[in-house]
Amino acid sequence: MLVVYLSRDYLIGMAMWLVALGLFIAVLLRARQRAHQKPRRLMVVNAGLSFGMLLILLTAGELGFACFADFSDTFSVSNVSKRWLAVHVEGEKNENGFRDRNELTTFVPGGKKRIIFLGDSFTAGHGIRRMEDRFTDLIAARFEREQPGRFVVANMALPAYDALAVAALARAELLQKHYEMAACVYVYNLNDVDTFDPNTAQSLKAIQSSEPTFFLFRDTYLLNWLYVRLVAFRSAGTQSYYENLRRSYESEPWKRVQRLLTNLHRQCVDQGVDFRMVIFPFVRDVGESYPFRTAHARIVDFCKAEKIPVLDLEPVFRPHAGEDLVVSRFDAHPNERAHAIAAEAIEDQLLGDFFQPPPSQKHPDI
Repeated sequence: MLVVYLSRDYLIGMAMWLVALGLFIAVLLRARQRAHQKPRRLMVVNAGLSFGMLLILLTAGELGFACFADFSDTFSVSNVSKRWLAVHVEGEKNENGFRDRNELTTFVPGGKKRIIFLGDSFTAGHGIRRMEDRFTDLIAARFEREQPGRFVVANMALPAYDALAVAALARAELLQKHYEMAACVYVYNLNDVDTFDPNTAQSLKAIQSSEPTFFLFRDTYLLNWLYVRLVAFRSAGTQSYYENLRRSYESEPWKRVQRLLTNLHRQCVDQGVDFRMVIFPFVRDVGESYPFRTAHARIVDFCKAEKIPVLDLEPVFRPHAGEDLVVSRFDAHPNERAHAIAAEAIEDQLLGDFFQPPPSQKHPDI
């Protein structure tokens, strides 16, 4: 239950508020009984009761959000979205610190082949309540149906990871410790360049700094959510963020990411690890006027030059532009439908060689 995630201070504060609100209404009701013969006093008391009813409605809404609201937003600024992450990401991490039910061991038992997916919130499944609805888990399920017991799929992705964090994770946790894996797949998101671009970093900071300081908006759920929505509606930070992000692929930040990916690819090759990439678009914007198509093309050209097997999902999603592909109006992460589309494309176009049955299972030609 979501109630267990409410802080002790919140519960104490809410209890004190309910007592105070109850006393306020009780005093006004008693005063109303005594004010029947005094029209002016009765008018003031009735105004106070109307205000009290408004406070009761706001309190009921606040309690409803505090106890039942379970959804995310794009940048996880609101308290509701932060709690969603605590419940569905932090609360579902394995011993290695990733949102995956399987423990990540150095060696794969039983002679199985392991495919490890690296990435950020798109790969971790931000906004996806059930892990089995993520594209990595859908791929694992198909492996188990078609080639039971032969493959293990691991999800090593965390929200807010960028290219630098992914590369550091791959080197420190996988390559240096010699994790056994048949393939390492980096699911690249367009904002993975953030760490190298001060302009996008500044825009992102402007979005995240919109968190309130006044306690009624800072420490609540409904009022906090309304405040965040109002700030997002009035702010130009989001628009400047995406524009700066688009420009980063025309300048030095993208060059630095290229060098990072080149080194990571070579380190994988040196250890006999098959390194592949998936480019995940911003699914809310896919269509003929998709603003990041040039950036996708640059990434694909780089991968081809480096001989990195790559799958660009933007052309895959383009025919689905009219569909509902995002978690919600307030969360632009890919939803279950988008994850299913991505899973099918990755299976067929990037991991097709793994889905070929082993020689012992192939039927001889007649």
